[in-house]
Amino acid sequence: MREERRHLIYEVVRRLRQGESQRGIGRALRIATKTIRRIVLDQAERRESGESCLERELGPKRTPRGSKLDKYEEQIAAWLEQYPDLTAVRLLQKLRAAGFDGKYTVVRLYLKKWRGARREKTAVQVVETAVGQQSQFDWSPYDLAATLKVQVWSDTLSWSRGRSFFSSDNTRQTTILNCLRGSFEAFEGVPAECVTDSMPGVVDRWECNRPIINVRFVDFAAYYGFAVHIAPRADGAYKGKVERPFWFLEINLLNGRTFRSHAEFAEALAWWTMNVAMQQPHPDTGRPILEMVALEKPHLKPLPRKPYDTRDVVTRVVDAYAYVQHETNFYPVPEENIGDVVYLCVGVDRIEVFDCGVHRIADHERLPEGAGIRIPDPSRAKRGRYDLTLLTERLAAWGSVAEDFVRHLRDQKRCAGPELAHLLGLQAHWSADDIVRAMRHAIDYDAYEGRSIERILRAKFNPRSLAEQLADSTKARIQERMRDHPIRQRPLASYKVLRTGDSPPTTLEDHPDEQQDREPPDPLAPGDAGTDPAGAGRVGPGPDAPGPGPEPDRAEP
Repeated sequence: MREERRHLIYEVVRRLRQGESQRGIGRALRIATKTIRRIVLDQAERRESGESCLERELGPKRTPRGSKLDKYEEQIAAWLEQYPDLTAVRLLQKLRAAGFDGKYTVVRLYLKKWRGARREKTAVQVVETAVGQQSQFDWSPYDLAATLKVQVWSDTLSWSRGRSFFSSDNTRQTTILNCLRGSFEAFEGVPAECVTDSMPGVVDRWECNRPIINVRFVDFAAYYGFAVHIAPRADGAYKGKVERPFWFLEINLLNGRTFRSHAEFAEALAWWTMNVAMQQPHPDTGRPILEMVALEKPHLKPLPRKPYDTRDVVTRVVDAYAYVQHETNFYPVPEENIGDVVYLCVGVDRIEVFDCGVHRIADHERLPEGAGIRIPDPSRAKRGRYDLTLLTERLAAWGSVAEDFVRHLRDQKRCAGPELAHLLGLQAHWSADDIVRAMRHAIDYDAYEGRSIERILRAKFNPRSLAEQLADSTKARIQERMRDHPIRQRPLASYKVLRTGDSPPTTLEDHPDEQQDREPPDPLAPGDAGTDPAGAGRVGPGPDAPGPGPEPDRAEP
């Protein structure tokens, strides 16, 4: 219609310049005379005032019409200031209570316009990296069904846009390392740097606007030889190359599909990654992403000969039944390890148990978390609920004080098994040295009960984790081994040669003041505590270890 109107204006102006009357032009063009007069006035105004190309293309601006919401603008602004997330339905209800008689559509359009005018938009700069330089990884949660929730892992090579997807039911650090290792194996190489956000397991915390990266993840990065690059907080566009594949996954894989189990989704995700995601055209070259990945592979760092061991290592105390517990499940170990502190290497499919000498003593298939299963051991002979002889031997190995306490406990208790098992279980929170000191205190008051020992421990000693106890035990063994090979501290005066040029003294006798600065030996140092007779066994004193240190202040158990 705009083109026809221009042709009509041209014809009217042409005929007027030829001397035709307006009435004659109207009869010839079959238009009203008032239309011709309107065209004449409009053309005169155009020549007088001029017009921009946009007005000529889009037409003159229309005078805005009034809205029923105009008189409620101040009230609406106050409501939205107080309730920024106010919906159009709720706003309509409040307006009708105030006397508004309009419909829902005008309220929805007004709210959309109001929020759009206040949304801050910033330009995003697309950063292109060199081939083999960078990859970006992240998690995204999805609800596949009412009770089926998954976490989808995505790792994208920045240059070729190569994509790697995995699914899991958690985002633990071990899962992150497994997925990142799987991505490197899918790409058949390692990029120079990896970009991610402040996800737990990678970043411990922020200090002075700088991320503090987790030590285990730092070790993983050093093993594979890539640099860790943490994106600024609350800036998803900084790693947009990995955010965009999540959008494509939502509209292509998840849209119009139903998944009944995590295994079904994992199988579909693996097929979709290779047959759909990797076949998409590259945004710059237009070639399939799979071909671009093949071009980038020679520029990636080679994988190590053996992959990084991503298993978790946890410490446990073997209970009186010769079982260790992990994630509500119980795994059997040899009976001779009852009461010992052991290491559990927890993998995706299996759990290996090692003693403190790093000798493997058990290997089991990992059970599902929360199953509450106790694996039976048919090789064991049926016996009573507690093996009193075995429990007594384990506690007597802590020294004469523990042996004396156990003997009196068995004499006074008709059912001593639960008490002995409780004493062994205290190692999960207190060291064996502290337990022995508590036993010495309890002997003075004839308090031969496991609960009495626990009360003394809570009142007089600080609980320590198994990892701290193992560290102290290792430190004690090192000090014991180094007694025959002491390291003499260099006198501080020997460093004066750097300032004066004088020859430094060679012995501490030349500088008695240096001897005074040295701290006297601590009689309660961990090095004086006993160790396992085998050399690398249980945490705590051995049978021939000297008695515990100075007796603590007496208190009623």
